[in-house]
This record gives sequence, C-alpha cells and structure tokens, in this order.
Amino acid sequence: MNNVFILIGLSVVSLVFLLIIRKNGKKLEITHFVSTLLATLIGVLLAVTLSNNANIKKEKADTIKLLNSATQIINMTYDYTVGLESYILELEKDSTTNKDSIITIIKEKNPLPYPDLMETIISNELISKNISEFSYIQINSIIINLKRVREYKRINNYKRSLKELEILLELEIDFQNGNINLEAMKDRFIAKTNNFSQKFSDPNTINVETEVIDLVN
Repeated sequence: MNNVFILIGLSVVSLVFLLIIRKNGKKLEITHFVSTLLATLIGVLLAVTLSNNANIKKEKADTIKLLNSATQIINMTYDYTVGLESYILELEKDSTTNKDSIITIIKEKNPLPYPDLMETIISNELISKNISEFSYIQINSIIINLKRVREYKRINNYKRSLKELEILLELEIDFQNGNINLEAMKDRFIAKTNNFSQKFSDPNTINVETEVIDLVN
C-alpha cells in the first residue's frame, strides 16, 4: 500500500516538474533526462509493488495449506481417540474375569494420541505471522488444555478440546479466504462450541473451560 502512495506521488511530481520545465523553456535534452529518470523510478516501484503483492498471495496460500494440514491431523487424532475409547468400552462389557488388568495394559501401551505435528505447524513462523490474533491465542490456549487432560479418565474433555481445535482451524481457513471477518469468526466459534460442556460432559472429572478472549473490539 505504501508503494502505491509513493507511485502516485511520483507521478504527480513528475507531471508538475515537466510542466514547469516546459513553461520555463528549458532544453529538450533535460526534459528527456528527467522523464527517463522518473519513468525508471516509477517502473522500479511498480515492480516492487507487484512482487510484494505476489509474495503476500503466496504466503496466504501457503498459510491455508498448512491450516488444512493441521485440520486433517486433528481429525485423525479425534477419530483415533474415539476408536480407542470404543475398543475399551467393548472390553469393559466383556465378562472375562481379568478384563481390568487387560484394559490397564492396553491403556498403558496405547496412550491417547497427541497431535504433535499440528503443534509444530502452528508454531511455524508463517502461521504465527499470518493467522488472526484471535485464532493464534485460542489455539495455544486449547493446546494447553489438551496437555492437561490427556488421560483416559478425562477423555471427554480431551475430545472436546480436539473438536474445539477442529472448529477453530476451519473458521480460520474461512477467514484467510475472505469468507468471514474477525467478528463473525468469533461469534461462530462461540455458537458452534456452546453445547460442548453438555456434549462432552464427564461426571468423574472437572470440566476444563476454554476461555474465549475478546480481541474484536
């Protein structure tokens, strides 16, 4: 944007300068020299502006690709978590006398999956530079919750945090694509996660609330 203003300013200055030179009857050679100089400067600024715009578009496209990858990782982590939970629930229904010891061994050898690669993507400089401040803060807040509740006895809270991440990443992708603004993204996140306390309730544990920080106003 600054380059555009500079370009407009140079254009105006060049026109005024050339009019003054012609009005004062200066030599044609000087006029050509000044015209060439100004044309070169304008050309350079145009090239820089176009290059900057291309870089911005590429960064945005790369950011969206990374966010899509992070979303897929969260989806796979959630599905695997649900699969483990279902398997253990089936074992609990079994009448085998030593089922408790079997379940304990399974849990020890198969901890709840943690989306390490997703966290690596979010810590990428390109992501931290280009995503909204709202999403960046909320994502890191949810990651903290994930680490706190990563245990089978709090699996509902764990699934809840994964779903919150999934929704947040999808909304950020919409924001990056220009489909929604920051205020709409925040409102939709609150609306989509409004019933999560009931949906992922666990009577044996304390629910961990994800605080939505107001950064819009």
